[in-house]
Amino acid sequence: MSRVLVIGAGGVGVITALSLWFKRESDVSLVVRSDYDKVSKHGYTIESCDYGKLEGWRPDHIYSSVEDAAAAANNKGYNYVVVTTKNIIDGPANSRVSNIISPVLEKNKKLHGSKLTTHILLVQNGIDIENEIWAEFPTEDYQYTVLSGIQLIGSTKVGTGHISQIGHDHLSCGAFDSQDVTAIQAANEFVRMYSNEGHNFVEFDPRVRYSRWKKLLYNAAINTSTALVGLDVPRCLEFGVNKKSTEIEVFHPAMREIIAIAASEGIIIEEEFITMFTEITRKKVFKPSMCVDREKGQLMELEVILGNPIRIAKRNGVATPTLSILYNLLVLVQAKLKERKGLLKFDEKTASLVDE
Repeated sequence: MSRVLVIGAGGVGVITALSLWFKRESDVSLVVRSDYDKVSKHGYTIESCDYGKLEGWRPDHIYSSVEDAAAAANNKGYNYVVVTTKNIIDGPANSRVSNIISPVLEKNKKLHGSKLTTHILLVQNGIDIENEIWAEFPTEDYQYTVLSGIQLIGSTKVGTGHISQIGHDHLSCGAFDSQDVTAIQAANEFVRMYSNEGHNFVEFDPRVRYSRWKKLLYNAAINTSTALVGLDVPRCLEFGVNKKSTEIEVFHPAMREIIAIAASEGIIIEEEFITMFTEITRKKVFKPSMCVDREKGQLMELEVILGNPIRIAKRNGVATPTLSILYNLLVLVQAKLKERKGLLKFDEKTASLVDE
């Protein structure tokens, strides 16, 4: 039986752990930070469109930190590490994925060396998110694969130890390195362990980079715009000039720029997805993740959703006027959030940023 550690106990992470636990083909551990005291005593209250109402639910093991989870692994280690935290590469050092997973990789290496392969599944937004792991953990020193998880799910933590899932779980899983046979096998195995017929929909993804560029059509255009103006999607559309300007002047140009950047990388994203992603939440009073994060005063996944694509565009000579405006304005919003958190300081006497 595979040992799985899920890191991140928000709406996505808890349902991920629940789905694995429900199948009963893996030993499931969950890192629960802010809600640990309540969840360890009383478990989770979950209202799920996939699994119904659950009271007092817990996975097989709960830990308050990744360090505790690694220490508790004893001589077994973990086969899969599933990361569902937000990917904030411009945030504090302890929020970087490489630092988050380091205790587990180090423990697995110490225990088993090359005998245990750690499969790292990133259920996160954005493009090029795998590069940080490959850069920080040389494959000649660590035995691991990096897998991609793209999840469509309407699940939110609505209170301490309280999860509401209103959208059915659809997960695609594949290998970032399409030539890595071990990673492909691990992705297929995870699909099997995660799939609960009649409850969720899970599939192997043979074209990870294509899928991630395609999802960026929505995230880079719509997720970012809602965060910038603080409105749900239908209000963004309806409040535009003649109910058209947001769609025609912002969403569609931004999506076409993503298609152009992907094409510069040899990946063709069909134009029909522009209409699909514009319409998918037109009639849903829905605030995407970046908008919700801004409202909560949390840092946004700005760099992996907008920064990385724009850097690829600059490298490949692709013009990104719309995306660049969204990005540069959201950099200011992100800095405002960082200032509130004490992550950067502004000296009002000199009217300048304090370098540290």
